[in-house]
Amino acid sequence: MAGSPPDPPPSGPPLWEVGFLVSTLGFRSHAVWAERLVPLGLDSRQAAMLLHVAAAEGQPQQALAQALNIPPSRVVGLVDDLEASGLLRRRGDRRDRRVRTLHLTADGASMVARLAEVSRAHEAWLCMGLAEEERTQLVRLLKQVAAGLSLSESVHAGLAGGDWRQP
Repeated sequence: MAGSPPDPPPSGPPLWEVGFLVSTLGFRSHAVWAERLVPLGLDSRQAAMLLHVAAAEGQPQQALAQALNIPPSRVVGLVDDLEASGLLRRRGDRRDRRVRTLHLTADGASMVARLAEVSRAHEAWLCMGLAEEERTQLVRLLKQVAAGLSLSESVHAGLAGGDWRQP
């Protein structure tokens, strides 16, 4: 009937609540994170790769690809970009000349320190409405959800996907 109000939503918790909130928070977080990286001259995948190399410096390029669960060809491209920017350096392995290990340059180490500052600021912004105990509880619950979906709590699911090079 024209002009009548729509049917009320079903009673109980909204069916879209968790998915909607996680999606919209992720969208906003990603957009703000990308803005924070602009002054550093990095995109989010380059920042993630740089942080992972810093956490396991000297690791072979192939091992990093396996640990991040991304195709080796994607790692090659990301490392090429970071090496061209002077942030990473490949070195030959003394035991196996076919193996290339990844190392931060002095500029790379400085960039990691800047990324840590930006990450702390971003985390504080995301959690500004939470007390510390609420933040701790949220992190615990999100890790539980990630584990239930077989997602890593330390490697972003988007690291391997999409077109990561600038046109």
